[in-house]
Parts: sequence; C-alpha cells; structure tokens
Amino acid sequence: MIYTRLQQEVLVRGAVDTTSSFITETMLRTWLGDAYIWAAAYHKWPFTEYMDKSGAFTSGTETYAYPNIYFKTDSIRLMKIGSYLFDKKNFSDYLKYREDYPSGVDKIFSDFGRTLYINPNCVTGTIYAFAQKTPISFLSWMTSYGSEASASTVFSNYDEEGDDAIVEKTLSWMMKRKGDLKSAADYEGRATLLLEQVWQRIKDEQFGYQTKDRSLFKDFNIIEGDSSGDNPLQW
Repeated sequence: MIYTRLQQEVLVRGAVDTTSSFITETMLRTWLGDAYIWAAAYHKWPFTEYMDKSGAFTSGTETYAYPNIYFKTDSIRLMKIGSYLFDKKNFSDYLKYREDYPSGVDKIFSDFGRTLYINPNCVTGTIYAFAQKTPISFLSWMTSYGSEASASTVFSNYDEEGDDAIVEKTLSWMMKRKGDLKSAADYEGRATLLLEQVWQRIKDEQFGYQTKDRSLFKDFNIIEGDSSGDNPLQW
C-alpha cells in the first residue's frame, strides 16, 4: 500500500488532514503524483533503464520512430540489431560519416527529434534499444494496477529513500500553500539530499565494476578516434 503509506507520512509530518478546505484528497494525490515524477526523473536511475526489442531493422531503410513512447528523448545509448552491437554517434558525426562513406558498413546510429537514424548498409534484424524509460504518472501507475494497494514506485523495495524524498517534496508544496517559504525550502532541500544520497551509492557501486579499457563516464568515438560523451552503462 505504497500510496496510502506516502499519504499518511505527508499528513503526519505536515500536521494536517484532508477534512478541511486547506488541503483536499485531490490536491494531495496530485502533489504526490507530481513529486513522484520529479523524483523518478531526477537522475538517470538504473531502475528506470529499459530494453525494447519491438522494432525491426530493414537493410536500406535509414529512419525509424522511437521504439517505445516512454523512452526519454536522446536516452538511447546502446543498440543491438540481431547479434551485432551498434555505436551511437552525435547527429553531426553520423551525417558526416554518411556523406563521406555512403557505402560504409560501420555499425553506427544516431537520433534527432525522437527519430532514429541507423546506417542503412547493415544487416537486417530485430532492433534491441537500451534506454531510459520515463515512469508514468504515479496516479496512472495506480490506475494501471487496478488499485492503490498494488501500486509501487520505481524506488519501492530497492532504494526507499526515494519514496521518502517524494514525501519531502510533497511537503514542500504544502508549505508553500501555507505561505511558509522557509519550511518549503527546507523540505525541498531534504528531498534533494535524499536523492543525491541514493545516486552517490549507485555511482560508488558502478565504479567498482568498470572495465580497464572503458572508463565509467566516457565512450569511444570510432569516427574521431577519441573518447567523448556519456558511457552507455552510466545512464
């Protein structure tokens, strides 16, 4: 009963209830939903990573729609087609490559305006896209589960400080409604700190399994021959 627990935490810490006109059940649900979206999007959390394999690549066809409507824009960092791994290039480098080597068969891709551009001179197969998925609204999440009792957040059971950050963020909006801007800032600061603590723990863990030939924060540019950009593993 994640929603019920979060709701109770907000009411207890805020010393209010939903029986007055100051705060209604609808307002509380909206604030919690918005706070959830804020917390879930605060960093590129490992628990919002997603692999979609619904797309099909056809040799000779270069452009494709994003394979999943919930993928964050420009978040596809890794792609396989069939059993072959493709490297992502920034859009200008991709276009330069296609201009200089129109028959080139390097396994590269890019995106622009939520459209995928894949070197069309490669093999046919299923597109496996690894990206960051935007969590749906918490209220929609609850609806999709059929009941509030079954709902959860992306933090539930894994990094529950994230759920606590949702409560703190909700309280910051409640304090703003009260006109207590100092308390609002304090609650928001605690919410941010909680999420940063979760993120630091994740970064510390990821640092332990980086490989010797690929740094944690860089990926290799096969066109320019240098390292630049985010590592696909560090979303």
